[in-house]
Amino acid sequence: MSTTDQNMMAGGAPAGTPESLGFGAKLWNLFVDPRKTFQSVRANHEWVIVWLLVSVISIGAYLPIKSIVKESQIAQVEERLDQNQQMSEEQRAEVLSGMEEQFENPIYLLFVPISQILMIVIVAGVLLFIGNILLGGTASYLKMLNAYAWTMMIVIPGSIVTVPLIMAKGSMDVSIGLGVLASAETGPFVKKILSSFELFGLWQVWLSSVAVSVIANVDSRKALYSVGAVWFVWVLIQAGLATLGISFGA
Repeated sequence: MSTTDQNMMAGGAPAGTPESLGFGAKLWNLFVDPRKTFQSVRANHEWVIVWLLVSVISIGAYLPIKSIVKESQIAQVEERLDQNQQMSEEQRAEVLSGMEEQFENPIYLLFVPISQILMIVIVAGVLLFIGNILLGGTASYLKMLNAYAWTMMIVIPGSIVTVPLIMAKGSMDVSIGLGVLASAETGPFVKKILSSFELFGLWQVWLSSVAVSVIANVDSRKALYSVGAVWFVWVLIQAGLATLGISFGA
């Protein structure tokens, strides 16, 4: 009798089969040994549970800093309105009033889970393209969807660190990365690039590369270089939009 047959008769997994981890074990290993987490990903709909949990955590982290976020966004809009000489005072007041109402409307919180589900669906497709088309891997979309959803759990340490900093400073101008090098005189293009090199954002990029390596079964260094290159192109696009006064993405 083969070793594989003996393992199966004993109730174990066949030799070479990745260990199947529970939800808690996947979450723990995401931060200590992410390859184990991604090796345990299956082609199911676990991403829905992860997405809902990430949304709840994100909303929970937003509520204590809601007033700070509100003031920051209104200040940005006021700055843009000041640059628009064609807008009357009545139109300006109407825009600002609309923003006030938007923040006080509970339905506004639905933007969080909606934006996150769109991000999961789209980015998983991009990672699948990188893994299968660029690197010649063999991944399924559903497994990549689950894997990328898990990378969004970076919101847990991210919230633990940044929310207290924002509350202590009373400003959204907080960075755990190169964003600290930006000043009031820094142009929007450079400022966006600097702010993108942030600890938790880069951590998620690395986790995404590990996910591509494991799920598509490709070289880890090639996955890291490819995911990093695509991410940097996106950063440049966002920086370009920032120079036009368009804010898109984090």
